[in-house]
Amino acid sequence: MSIINTFKMKVKKNKTLLKFYELCFQKDIINLFDSKFNKKVLFSYSTYHFNKNNYLSHSNYQESNTIAAIFDEIGFRVDIVNNNRLTKLDISSYDIVFGEGLPLYQAISLENSPKTIYYGTGSHPFHCTEQSYKRLISFYHKYSFMALSSLRTSDTRWGLAASMADAVICIGNDVTKSTFTARGANHVYTVDPTYHPRPDAKTIGHSKNFDECRKTMLWFGSYGLLHKGLDLAVEAFKNHPDWTLHICGYTPAEKEFLDALELPSNAIVHGFINVFDDEFKTLASKCGFVLLPSCSEGTATAVITAVGNGAMIPVVTKECGYDVGSSGYIIELSADDIERQLVELDQLESSHLKEFAIAAQLAALDRYTIDKFDTRIRMSLAEIIY
Repeated sequence: MSIINTFKMKVKKNKTLLKFYELCFQKDIINLFDSKFNKKVLFSYSTYHFNKNNYLSHSNYQESNTIAAIFDEIGFRVDIVNNNRLTKLDISSYDIVFGEGLPLYQAISLENSPKTIYYGTGSHPFHCTEQSYKRLISFYHKYSFMALSSLRTSDTRWGLAASMADAVICIGNDVTKSTFTARGANHVYTVDPTYHPRPDAKTIGHSKNFDECRKTMLWFGSYGLLHKGLDLAVEAFKNHPDWTLHICGYTPAEKEFLDALELPSNAIVHGFINVFDDEFKTLASKCGFVLLPSCSEGTATAVITAVGNGAMIPVVTKECGYDVGSSGYIIELSADDIERQLVELDQLESSHLKEFAIAAQLAALDRYTIDKFDTRIRMSLAEIIY
């Protein structure tokens, strides 16, 4: 990990440093498009997303910019604030407050609040937090290690905003939607996320040799290694030394968690990799499957990226919000079920696996596009606003 990334990690972990950093470098953005519109929308998300050009590390950058552009096109002045702190702006002056986090909670707390639209990039915050804590307790009983830094939890006010907003637009499928409707959310709309496809994605898929990659999986995530089930994957692979697990994510940030797992020799840690680098292409040729036993997602963009760019067959929990169709596998949230799936995959012909991989890749390339995201957001906003 570079010195810059190490510094960023330390800043994010220290609340005082993070607050100072954001006050200096992530200030409110007022009137993003310099428009003359009378109607206003307050977009509570991340000002950082609007200060980076052609940023390819995560698709939510292009998605948030697309949403802002749509509001501009339908006649709203767009102001942007960060979702993780209370805003000092006059929320009552806005026609719509859109997004997530504390400013949205402020809006629903007003006696005469503007229209509020919760934009969920994951499952309902209450569901996500509860699932994460369940994993923490289970892990502690097994390893006697309190893996607090490997969770994905949120402030209670985020969940209240999600349940009490006038409407919800959430990234995910019907499984994701159910986490909102079960917790009192009104008028819930779903939208598929996007990802950044490599120009040679189809070439990678067609060139894969499943005689060589059929016993190799990629665990592909970011933060929250426990939340995303890395421990379950490792436990399963310990009992199947003929299989190999490659691990990609921000692993240096959770080194103590990895140490507690006592990784076997068939689990190889790569850390963070850029999907546009040759390293990803090499890994994609080695990995027949992408494995993510996560306890809660919206739709796991990491899975979409691995399937769409690397033609890996998805092996995921239903909580990943990913529709596998007939070209992937749904597993339960347990090491035993991952093992069951490994045994089942051992029985399949390589030619069939290759067909599944190509079909899964083509489905991802077709479904998770920025144009379809744009269309779905427009349709949802039209129903909510007018």
